[in-house]
Amino acid sequence: MNEAVLLLMHQGKSYTEEAAAAAARLGVSLVAVSSRPKTPEVWQASRRHLADGVVTEEDDLHMGDIEKAVGELADRGWRVKAALASFEGYRLLMAETNRQLGARDCAEPALRLCLDKYALRRHLFAEQLSEVRVHRLTPGTPPRLDPASRWFVKPVRGAASFAAFILDDLEDLAELPAIQEQMRADRAMKAIFMDRYDFLAEEYVEGPEFSFETFVLDADVHHLCVHEKARVERLERTTLEGMSVSPPVSLGRDLLLEGAGFVTRCLQSLQEHGLSTGAFHIEAKYWEAKKRWEIIEINPRMGGSLIDPSVRTVTGLSFFDLWTEAMLLPEGRQDAFHERLDSASQLQALRTGTPTPATVFLSKYGDKGRTVDAIGFDPPTRPPRILRVHVSEGTQLEASDRAICLMDALWDVSADDLEAETAFLQRHADEHFHVRYR
Repeated sequence: MNEAVLLLMHQGKSYTEEAAAAAARLGVSLVAVSSRPKTPEVWQASRRHLADGVVTEEDDLHMGDIEKAVGELADRGWRVKAALASFEGYRLLMAETNRQLGARDCAEPALRLCLDKYALRRHLFAEQLSEVRVHRLTPGTPPRLDPASRWFVKPVRGAASFAAFILDDLEDLAELPAIQEQMRADRAMKAIFMDRYDFLAEEYVEGPEFSFETFVLDADVHHLCVHEKARVERLERTTLEGMSVSPPVSLGRDLLLEGAGFVTRCLQSLQEHGLSTGAFHIEAKYWEAKKRWEIIEINPRMGGSLIDPSVRTVTGLSFFDLWTEAMLLPEGRQDAFHERLDSASQLQALRTGTPTPATVFLSKYGDKGRTVDAIGFDPPTRPPRILRVHVSEGTQLEASDRAICLMDALWDVSADDLEAETAFLQRHADEHFHVRYR
């Protein structure tokens, strides 16, 4: 039997090339089970990175699909050692598969708590790790929201800033049923909601926002690096993260290290629920009025967009490599793994004043429901090192109140003048990115 890692793919895509490279570096093959791709071409493009694969007839994967695929792949000579899912909607499926296979992973209760934003806020509040007030929104029942505070509305389970917005008027809540219908109809995203379409309103945390790219092994927390969300655009019913920079520019060393310590305590508070091993993308804000850090989300997965290439540039390590290796790590090899994480950490470099590489990456978003007629990004100077254009001529964008990303681009930059670099690259992209709709 040939040893393999099983990639849980959503509609024919899930960072297949990166996962295949990670598996190859460990001397195992990458096989996959995928829900139905949008087009045959999508599957064909991914299939060339796989040793073998199974495709289902449904839009979303279910546990039965995975168990059946593991059996089919075994009949073809593959012994699946662990499962990997970069798509948040399959994170619980990944954990259950790894439990059955005996691979290292978090327990399901910890993951469910992270993925339920209302339950997570209540947990952090009870542990005295949050001061953010939160209310579950019930259809037909007006919420009792303090009018002296600003409130932020978002789904209890969600991603891609789906219907995440500042509440300017209570009457805006009347639109939630229509938004819930969008959520149910969004073929690409509905699996993330896990049949939960309820909303919450929580006190708005005013201040700069960051994402901590973190790896946990056997309950030990390692922050690899931090990205600052340097450009955020608030639309009527969603929030667009236009640019990220690492290392951050708006807070000094001591406050960033304080933030890292705070995030560590929040993760440690989840250990009793079974948070033990895996990649995390943790969004946190520094609440300027209260001079304290607050968790916005704990995502039990890698960050999307160009987070992983940015982490690799800054630290030399890839989340795909780390996650795959950790699931298969033999007993007795943990100490060397921890040492590697510590030596590569941007936070450790901050403590010692050691310079690290720096990156800026930005995203451009589309108008919901429109059809793309032409798209391109061809700057005459300073081309990005990584450019990913996600749509082509003729693509019809989803009619959903979420971030619909058209393009991601990443630059390696000088850490000595990050503020000037972010300002220049923002102008650079605005001038040379173009999209036209039919």
